[in-house]
Amino acid sequence: MNVMNKDKIVKYILLVMVFILLSGCRPIEGLEPSEGPTEPVEAPVSEDEIPLEPETPESEETGILHVQIIADVLNVRETASINSTIVDKVKENAVFEVLEEAKDADDQVWYKIKTEQEVLGWIFGAYCIPVDDEESLDTTVSDG
Repeated sequence: MNVMNKDKIVKYILLVMVFILLSGCRPIEGLEPSEGPTEPVEAPVSEDEIPLEPETPESEETGILHVQIIADVLNVRETASINSTIVDKVKENAVFEVLEEAKDADDQVWYKIKTEQEVLGWIFGAYCIPVDDEESLDTTVSDG
């Protein structure tokens, strides 16, 4: 088995593991909550537990200059969330400049990029690798 095949196998195993982890974290659409008490239940709540505003991904400047896509096709989303609208798609081995970096509510990393079609959007960090300079870019084309 050559090095290229081993690298592909490792990438696919990582992608499957991420998929398994993410698939267990989302609620099932259309599933109704079970019937509970009809009257509100008073429970002690401290001020630390009361959210003041909805959680949004924290955006920050990144030290990473570029990322390379390692998935066959990766969705570009409107916001840094798996539930966000898909605004574009990018292909394997494409390299993009990182404009911003954010972490979602599950502490997963997202990168803001501009696609070849000049679309601004967010890609999930688990499906790309940081690239420091052009000399270290993997420009091999996958045979499928």
